[in-house]
Amino acid sequence: MRILVVSERKSLVDSLRVILEDDGRELLHAAQAAGVCDIITPAEVNVVITDHQLPNDDGYRLLDALHKAHPALRTAIATVPELPHAAQRAFDLGAADAISTPVDRDDVIAFLRRADAMSAVRVATTTEAVAEVHQFRGMYGTTPVMREVFRMISRVGRTDVTVLVGGESGTGKELVARALHDESGRRHKPFIALNCSALPSELVESELFGHTRGAFTGAVKDRGGLFEAAHGGTLFLDEIGDLGPLAQAKVLRALESGDVMRVGGTKTTHVDVRVIAATNRPLDDMVADGRFREDLLYRLKVISLVLPPLRDRLADIPLLSSQFLRVFAERHGLPARRLSDEASVLLQNHDWPGNVRELRNVIEGALVMADGVEICPCDLPSTLTAQRSTVVSYKAEPLSDLPFVEARERALREFDRAFLGAALERNGGNIARTARALGLHRQSLQKLLARRDLRMPAEMQREL
Repeated sequence: MRILVVSERKSLVDSLRVILEDDGRELLHAAQAAGVCDIITPAEVNVVITDHQLPNDDGYRLLDALHKAHPALRTAIATVPELPHAAQRAFDLGAADAISTPVDRDDVIAFLRRADAMSAVRVATTTEAVAEVHQFRGMYGTTPVMREVFRMISRVGRTDVTVLVGGESGTGKELVARALHDESGRRHKPFIALNCSALPSELVESELFGHTRGAFTGAVKDRGGLFEAAHGGTLFLDEIGDLGPLAQAKVLRALESGDVMRVGGTKTTHVDVRVIAATNRPLDDMVADGRFREDLLYRLKVISLVLPPLRDRLADIPLLSSQFLRVFAERHGLPARRLSDEASVLLQNHDWPGNVRELRNVIEGALVMADGVEICPCDLPSTLTAQRSTVVSYKAEPLSDLPFVEARERALREFDRAFLGAALERNGGNIARTARALGLHRQSLQKLLARRDLRMPAEMQREL
């Protein structure tokens, strides 16, 4: 990775040079912003770090110019923690990260790891740019919606703001919470998770805030709660919509003041905890019904991050499946196996109401059941194999007597028509939503539909 540092401060450049070169990176230096945009491509620069102390706001002007001229380039601002508005201004101009000065080695290394995870972009043989495989903090995805999730985590993770993670069950909300923790300066402190729906309401308050001896039957000694256990780190509250009214009030107090009081206690304890909450319930509707505090909702969703369901990112299924196959083969001591083409089609045509968790379980079960080197439809659950009758076969016409090129094109054409037709039907005929689910640009999908002579779902059903 080649990193360009734009700064007049020799001390900043020298400090960064030592850390970057020790980590195997190459540092280039420019003392001023003039001409930087023009050298990005010829110098093969991967990352630009600009100093907020450049005169005449040149650092911010440079960020704006770089974002417009080189939108795929990763940029960062070097600023001081005492000026949070400086970093926010840089983010508004397209910066993806921030480095505190004087520089800290651990913070710079964390910045490099974030840059590594987010910079895998290559130019396709066409005029469009496509993303290579992304692996980010244990999550996998190449679709635009997942790349946006990764970008949000990288950007928000380094702050201490409260985050509300939404999404259907099984989409990976706890993975996002752990990623936000690992991206933050709290990563060396505790990460504590509580599923608020897993405990009776009368026990949640004690679990979160602790209790004193004799506070209730069974409280034989003083016990600290999870807020105290997470001091300095992150507390993840999953299914926060299941909190009762009293617990909601106490969580709000803890968020606003940092003070917690044990059940049965009279003294408060101050804690330094970042809270990340998650829900698959419509909290806005619950506020309207009086089941959730409006002030707590506003305090929780300083930043909202919604995970897409798997049906909206079907193009990630091959990547996720390959990863699960590798993990479970190692875990169960089984030989490596791959998905057959027919099994892959079935996976792509399933609605996945259980999302990534369901896919994970399907792959694990299929791996255990498979006998050969490939996982075949017979190894998959009946909920998937029952769909085979709905997939239009592209073997309707005998192809053996045709020239190879013509036979292949005809088979591909019929497959595209069946696959794309099913994808459009799943997404209600919405081109933009279908393109996002398949990991395609909207114009690319439109061109493909036109080339395959596909129109809207009702017409397609008659033609297919």
